[in-house]
Amino acid sequence: ISTEGATAWCAEYDEWGNLLSDENPHHLQQLIRLPGQQYDEESGLYYNRHRYYDPLQGRYITQDPIGLKGGWIFYQYPLNPVINVDPQGLVDINLYPESDLIHSVADEINIPGVFTIGGHGTPTSIESATRSIMTAKDLAYLIKFDGNYKDGMTVWLFSCNTSKGQNSFASQLAKELHTNVIGPDTLWTWWGRGTNGKLKMDTVLTAPTNLR
Repeated sequence: ISTEGATAWCAEYDEWGNLLSDENPHHLQQLIRLPGQQYDEESGLYYNRHRYYDPLQGRYITQDPIGLKGGWIFYQYPLNPVINVDPQGLVDINLYPESDLIHSVADEINIPGVFTIGGHGTPTSIESATRSIMTAKDLAYLIKFDGNYKDGMTVWLFSCNTSKGQNSFASQLAKELHTNVIGPDTLWTWWGRGTNGKLKMDTVLTAPTNLR
């Protein structure tokens, strides 16, 4: 916005950083893209110091130079800006597909001081919103990079069977995060609302865990 209140430059981008439209009446050079990135006119890619990002793919074109310290997916930029949707801002990570009724149920879960996660689970894994299998290490990576998570926070899994068995998914996650993880050792269900409007659901049990 200029000092006269007129538009000097504005642009609209999609979730992956592709330019959809811009208004640039004074032909200003604006190279800033996603955080930490600068547009490279020669290649059409976004320069990110040690490597380049391709907005059409939504991925880097070279591996993360710090290797496994940056996570298990070497070419990934954002976790996923289009599938982890939480309209009410309550659940910390909602991995239930939006097409599932339980997705909106998980959205309403909010436990002060606890990091909450919803998703379809088994004794050894949890599903992403695209129904790909995630290990405890994969989920721990997502949790650590979530702005709502603080080291040592209790993690509560609203995910069936994730605490079932001796070396359950919840137990593995607890070892990855060095904190308490709570999850059900059977099916987790909900059956409507009480007279106060709050969700009525099963109580989930504490998972075996290794503390620091």
